[in-house]
Amino acid sequence: MEEYAVELRNVWYSPDRGNHTLKNIDLKIKRGARTALIGPSGSGKTTLFKIITRLLKPCSGSVCIKGSIGELEKHKVGYIPQQLGLVRSRTALENVLIGAHSRIGFTGTLLGVFPKKEVELALKYLNMVGIAPKADMKVYTLSGGERQRVAIARALMQEPEIILADEFVSNLDIVTAREIMDMMIKIKGKDTTLIIATHDINLARDYSETTVIMKNGARIGEISSGDLDQDKVKDVFT
Repeated sequence: MEEYAVELRNVWYSPDRGNHTLKNIDLKIKRGARTALIGPSGSGKTTLFKIITRLLKPCSGSVCIKGSIGELEKHKVGYIPQQLGLVRSRTALENVLIGAHSRIGFTGTLLGVFPKKEVELALKYLNMVGIAPKADMKVYTLSGGERQRVAIARALMQEPEIILADEFVSNLDIVTAREIMDMMIKIKGKDTTLIIATHDINLARDYSETTVIMKNGARIGEISSGDLDQDKVKDVFT
């Protein structure tokens, strides 16, 4: 049987048991695949990510991560939210180390007490994303592109098998956005599943293999990203 990294079956979600922000979502993503979710603001992309990470619980349906419907091993899923979720008053290194909280524990993370091996691993990831020289700089002093790199390193610190990136380059200029995406593809590895949410059709086409199209909380289509163009999805954004 094909192993899927993520499998959702008939998933519905409503924050108030009223209007549904996700409607009857069926989705299968193969292990190691690069998949894009596209759709306008409010189409349900972020909610879907939060369902996958167990930050939200569906009203009905099942969520299967790596073949398991039970409790999710959260360190296996790295989540990069749209606003990045960095602690601006902490250094780049400290922010990356927060990604190891499942191993360090809440108290150690809160107090900033990190084992030597975790510090060495965090520095390795900062070097991998090209920002090691700024490890001791406060996040608020970094540029937008540099903060993206810190967020990626923090996600890698979780040693994930699945990476969810939610509109995480939407606030960058196109050159920097593509630099960040090129880097993500390079460091992903063949067994790591990458799912990006974006409203940029060009990024979806160039950096994913399959594109899932969403509108008004529903999955309305799926297409090979190589066949994606503006005409095929123009009704989605109107």
